[in-house]
Amino acid sequence: MSSDFITSILDRLGLVGEVSGARLESRSGAGVRAVRTPGGQAAYLKVTPAALGPTALAAARRELRFYRDVAPVTSVRTPRLLDCVDAEDVVVVLLEAAGEPEEAPSWTAGMWANLGRELATLHSMPLPTGTGWNRPDALLEVLANADLEEIRAFWAPVLPQLADLVSRRFELEDQIGALPPVFIHGDCHTDNIVHSAGSLVFCDWQAAGIGRAVSDLAFLSVRVTPAGVTVPRALVDTYLDGRPGERRALQRALLAEELAILVFLWPPFAAFNSQPGIAHVHRRARELTARWFETSARQDAG
Repeated sequence: MSSDFITSILDRLGLVGEVSGARLESRSGAGVRAVRTPGGQAAYLKVTPAALGPTALAAARRELRFYRDVAPVTSVRTPRLLDCVDAEDVVVVLLEAAGEPEEAPSWTAGMWANLGRELATLHSMPLPTGTGWNRPDALLEVLANADLEEIRAFWAPVLPQLADLVSRRFELEDQIGALPPVFIHGDCHTDNIVHSAGSLVFCDWQAAGIGRAVSDLAFLSVRVTPAGVTVPRALVDTYLDGRPGERRALQRALLAEELAILVFLWPPFAAFNSQPGIAHVHRRARELTARWFETSARQDAG
């Protein structure tokens, strides 16, 4: 994305770019830059040009629609939408700077518990009306069309039960889909959650839509695993306090979801991780696999 293009967007919205401001990239490839409004308010400018392709533009428009239509009625905190541009060649979202992120290893049990409560609130909201909130589901796609050669190359040396997991992957699919659909964040991890005066603020809603509650919960764990972090039980406990009556089914679905993500979806991402990070993923997958087979054996015996 050229500096001239960014400058034209800044001029169009009357913004001032921070000299030392963050120039980040979202998962979609959109450019994110720290700016200030004409009134001096700190903000973030998220720019998705058409050059990134139709998938990126669709994600940007989904996020803009979220901030316009859903954010005002949801009970979780989100950055306030300050301005936007939705044109043929670009989608621009200007959001208030709503807080500061915390690295996952520094999260306390209380912070995780607070996140569990917030997610229970999000997942309890009425599904939004209108079309367009169905979302791509990478996990279901890979379970249906798994690249077994890549999966075996990564997992066979370290996961003795791999063959059984591959042959029973549709049991995993049945388990992760056992609960009713809810409105989810879709890209829920600690880098997308900022902290403000003791409150959590959820950012980056490009993947939001109707999906599985456990996909938000499992992805949190998957993303922090390479850092050697284990999400404490407090998160699920407080989540279930907010959504009582689903404990056993949710725990079963959550176990299946995280295991399926690691075994079937994670191998291509190993290239972006360190050897210690990969070792943490290996350990976590072995732990989840043992737990899943134990749970399945109890169910078969019962």
